[in-house]
This record gives sequence, structure tokens and C-alpha cells, in this order.
Amino acid sequence: MAVLTWSETYSVGSAMIDSDHRILINLINQLHDAIETGQSRAVVGSVINVLVEYVEHHFHREEALMTQIGYPEREQHIQSHRDLENRVREARQRWMAGERQVLDDDLMVFLKRWLTDHILRADIAYRPWVEAAAGTHGDAD
Repeated sequence: MAVLTWSETYSVGSAMIDSDHRILINLINQLHDAIETGQSRAVVGSVINVLVEYVEHHFHREEALMTQIGYPEREQHIQSHRDLENRVREARQRWMAGERQVLDDDLMVFLKRWLTDHILRADIAYRPWVEAAAGTHGDAD
């Protein structure tokens, strides 16, 4: 069962970043499903590892885009990325140490809330710069 669903209201005007956000939503749904269906520690750990790696990949791409488009709030945005990376890495370490509840309770709620709030507030804020760059340089992706 999907706990998050992509909506066009999440679009930041960049096909690349929108695609990344769809993948992140899918990974959060996979993690939720793995936990809810009682998958093994190895399976859940694998999903967490893929999520951590993809979060880092996505943030690198998004930060490069913000540089390309000259987004003035880039540094503050990057700090919010580092905060999420640290939180997800910590949750992975705690999960690997045997703290199952860290995912069941804390991380899933945090991820759902963070992703939707981050996209709808922080990411949507740079949409005008994406659109301006696309208008002057073609596609800003």
C-alpha cells in the first residue's frame, strides 16, 4: 500500500528532479511495505541502503541544478539536505544495530513528512529560477 503518491503539485519544473522525487516516493513506499509485511532484516536493510544512496545521488543533482540556475537560497537548502542525510544514516545505523522501532515509528513518519514538506516548500521555491533558466537556455535539466 502506498503511503505517498506523486502529484503534479510536487513538480518543480525540472524533469530530472521530478523524476528523482518520484523515485524517492517509490523507495519510501518500498521501505514502508517491507516493514509492514515483516520482511527480513536483510531485505529491509537493502531497501534502506538503496534509499540512502539515492537520497545522496538526488541531492547532488539538485544542488548542481541550483548552482546552474543561480538559486539564491542554495546554501540554506543544502543544509536541509545534510540534515536529512544525517538523519537517514543514523536510522540505518540504528536499524543495523537491531533497533527495529526506529523505522517503524520514527523514520517513516519523518520521511513522509519531510519529503512532502520539503518538496512543497523548499523545492517549489526554486521553480521560478528553473523556469527562467529554461526560458533563456532551453531545458534547465
